[in-house]
Amino acid sequence: MATRNLIMVVDRKNSSKYPEGFAIHPDLVRDKSYVNMYNHHDGYPEWQGVQIANWLLAENNSCQDGSRLAAKFVHDNYYDSSYLYSKATAIDHQYRYIIWTGDKDKIHVSCWDMYKNTCVFVLKPSKIIEKYKTDMEYTDFANGKTRYE
Repeated sequence: MATRNLIMVVDRKNSSKYPEGFAIHPDLVRDKSYVNMYNHHDGYPEWQGVQIANWLLAENNSCQDGSRLAAKFVHDNYYDSSYLYSKATAIDHQYRYIIWTGDKDKIHVSCWDMYKNTCVFVLKPSKIIEKYKTDMEYTDFANGKTRYE
């Protein structure tokens, strides 16, 4: 069974007017996302959350500019069941991740369970790995691998 997910890249400044900060509902910033990348499989935090964190921690991926980060993210994380949508609401998915950009030393990721309408986490990439990493074979982004290989 597929665990569908969608990943957005949004500048952190777009969360500043909300008291919840990065834990805001993703629909509040869906029009601010540089990309809406849908993945049909493995969207749960133990896989997709760790994949995102591993990718962000790879040395050549820690950039501050959201548009550049979004483009490279799509390139490195594409696989045969990935699609780009103009709107985050265009496709059904359980988990929605937001990579909050704008300061390379303060990148955070939020994860929402859209079916339960709850925020699963807001964490820095290293904390995602500490909390969710298991013994799965994750993509070795640090050594230049991509998901398509």
